[in-house]
Amino acid sequence: MIRVLTLVGFGLGLSACQPSATGEATPLAPDGGAVPASYDWSFVAHGGSGDLDFGDGDWAEGVSLFSASCLPNSKSVTLSWGAAGEAVLTAGTATGTFQAIEPVPTDNAVIQALMNTGELAVGLNGGDMTLTGKTAGKIQLKAFFDYCTTPLAPPA
Repeated sequence: MIRVLTLVGFGLGLSACQPSATGEATPLAPDGGAVPASYDWSFVAHGGSGDLDFGDGDWAEGVSLFSASCLPNSKSVTLSWGAAGEAVLTAGTATGTFQAIEPVPTDNAVIQALMNTGELAVGLNGGDMTLTGKTAGKIQLKAFFDYCTTPLAPPA
């Protein structure tokens, strides 16, 4: 199964945060609107690899704002945000600049903070969006990172 991100022009559509009705900044989705409250982290293992996604949960044709993939016990993840180039990722108090589809060790401070908080701020082309996991999504996030960092059981 190949996961295709459906966000064409992510960097072009992502603009600065807009004020909400309360005057606070609202994180923007790539289409310029707020990140939908229903979006969450989801994980699927298939064909010897694992995929993590933040989006609407429709793996076939849905919307994906951010994804990661890994091989079992690789202790490395490949990140994607639907556009080539770099993004500034912040989780907890850790911040780093990352290249799309470049491997990142799971012991990286940003990855560790993401595993602990379930929340990731993505800064790309001057805009930001915050991906906040709910309880179910945080369980999916933990399952993904367990898959990426735990040795497989030996064959029986």
